[in-house]
Amino acid sequence: MKPFNYLANAVRAPEIVAILVRWGFEDLLLQLDTPQFLLKNLVRKKVTHLTPYERMRNACEELGPIFVKFGQILSTRPDRLPEPLVMELKKLRNDVEAQPFEKIRPVALKALECEIEEIFADFDERPIAAGSLGQVYRAKLLSTGEEVAVKIQRAEIQKRISADMEIIGWFARQVHARIEELRPYNLPSLVREAEKRLAEELDYRTEADNAEIFLALNTQEPNVYAPRVYRDFSSRLVLVTEWVEGSAPDQITLKPEEARRIARMGGESIFHQIVGTGFFHADPHPGNMLITKDHRICFIDWGQAGQITLEMRYHLADLFAAITSRDADKVIRVAEQMSVDNRRIDRRRLEKEITFLLNKHRRFGPSGTKIGTVGLEMLYLFGSNGIEVSPDYALLSKSLLCVEESARILDPGFDIQEVAQPYLTKLNKERWSIGSIQRQALYPMLNVLRDLQRIPNNLQRILQRVEDEELQLNFHHTGTENLEETFNSSMNRLTVGIIIGSLLIGSSLVITTGVKPLLWGYPAIGIVGFLVSGLLGLYIVISTLRKHH
Repeated sequence: MKPFNYLANAVRAPEIVAILVRWGFEDLLLQLDTPQFLLKNLVRKKVTHLTPYERMRNACEELGPIFVKFGQILSTRPDRLPEPLVMELKKLRNDVEAQPFEKIRPVALKALECEIEEIFADFDERPIAAGSLGQVYRAKLLSTGEEVAVKIQRAEIQKRISADMEIIGWFARQVHARIEELRPYNLPSLVREAEKRLAEELDYRTEADNAEIFLALNTQEPNVYAPRVYRDFSSRLVLVTEWVEGSAPDQITLKPEEARRIARMGGESIFHQIVGTGFFHADPHPGNMLITKDHRICFIDWGQAGQITLEMRYHLADLFAAITSRDADKVIRVAEQMSVDNRRIDRRRLEKEITFLLNKHRRFGPSGTKIGTVGLEMLYLFGSNGIEVSPDYALLSKSLLCVEESARILDPGFDIQEVAQPYLTKLNKERWSIGSIQRQALYPMLNVLRDLQRIPNNLQRILQRVEDEELQLNFHHTGTENLEETFNSSMNRLTVGIIIGSLLIGSSLVITTGVKPLLWGYPAIGIVGFLVSGLLGLYIVISTLRKHH
């Protein structure tokens, strides 16, 4: 993340601060190193009827599409953020104002490398959907006459993301450095991860890859599919897929028996993706699912996809069994196996918190708690107690929660446990088969023997480096997150000070020479030098007084 630049964000920064104050976050801003001129003359309208998490969601929606997308990405990290906040951020949708096609056209021409009319026989310039990163149009291919959906990236979105993420990064660093109770969330790290995810979603080739992987791995499910991608016309900025005529689950009317069948079909598909193939749609909310006229399900928008290994699937089955049997000790044992590090944890404290969670959610299914909600809360308990798990588990929990919500729109009696049980039973049978046991027991033993053989050579190599005085110890310093920003700011001020001094000295020398052209009887170059140095000096004085009150 780049250091914060007030001049570059002179328009956007006051706008963001004003919105945060309007939604009741003034106290938070006062704890940060927020310049006082940004906090003056703002309307202090306190919002008291909403929770802090609801106010945060509303603030993201008002702050614009980049903050909405940032909130959506944060909603996939329930291991780092509280479950109520994750649930609020999950409500964020990409329903934003569309850009005129005059602005989008240059992006399309650049990506297609030709005129639109050379590829599409018919192109409707009215977008059928407008997201925070791109807009979708309906068109017809010139070569085959097939109807397609054309997703085009919004104009100047890279510049907008860079500006907003710079401001978000500044707030995250300030919060992490100054507010101790929020430090465990490690917001700067979350912002860096979000920037990486944004960069991936801005490349539509990733979305195309995900859709094609799903189609390749799910050939035995003809009633559940993803739109076919037209690779010849797709690129980083444009994605062309087949046009799918259908309705979202919350916008279709079906007979009860048909609605139950489709709901179950969607649930079975998600568990086949997770348990069977390990590759799954990470955000199957109603807006990303279409039910076609022949009652098939099409998953669209493959910008977010998760992938788990076979061992991770075994851990998932164990965790599912431990949660449904309310065995807190087994939950902890499975969590330690899921962990990506071996940090020491307070088992007694974690067991108490997990036991409370399981007692709070005593019933699952249609009349009880959604299993996805329990998964989100469980991951947060793991993360807050030092058990760091793969982010794909968070995507998995979100996927389960989304499919539960989508399925219950069609069938209020949908029970995801009933749907999951056959897949988990099949997974356990495969896990304890002779071939699987051989892979899990015999091969690791052979690897251990090979590692033992390497020990003498490794030890000799270490001793040789010690003897040759080539051994190095690397230290990582913590608590210096703001050092680079402070150093850059100091060097900038020092540079400007040197320039001012040089201008003053040079102008003083020139002003006595009488060099033409003259202004008020004095050399114009010298007067201009004095004016520039005076303005620069005034800027430094004002900015210093504002920053340090």
